[in-house]
Amino acid sequence: MQLAIEEMKTGESSLRNVAKKYNVPKSSLEFKIKNPGHKETFGPNTVLTEDEELRLVDWIKKMAQRGFPNNRENILDSVQTFLKDNPRKNPFKNNRPGHGWFQAFLKRHSDISSRTSEGVSSASSCISEKDIRG
Repeated sequence: MQLAIEEMKTGESSLRNVAKKYNVPKSSLEFKIKNPGHKETFGPNTVLTEDEELRLVDWIKKMAQRGFPNNRENILDSVQTFLKDNPRKNPFKNNRPGHGWFQAFLKRHSDISSRTSEGVSSASSCISEKDIRG
């Protein structure tokens, strides 16, 4: 689609010929040319920007690497605190995202998942791979 749009910008070919050449629908190509910057996804815009969500994902991963995995409540608390510090219009009650937002967030960022940490005793925590193999 992007190549077809670029070729249309040169103005050398007709819309119909470019659509046929790149095997894209003529109406879709026409819409993309008339509406540059139009959102590609369905549904409403996200509350956090793409950069803010990526920073949140990065924080979640770093915390998990350090042995502090975040659960659903911690992530929602963090987003609520962020929205209180950076006010903006949002559909959340008391700036706190709900279950639907959390599920959509996990779907948008499939490289993270919700996990539950398990408490272990000090005796269990000091077992090494060598001990298990023995």
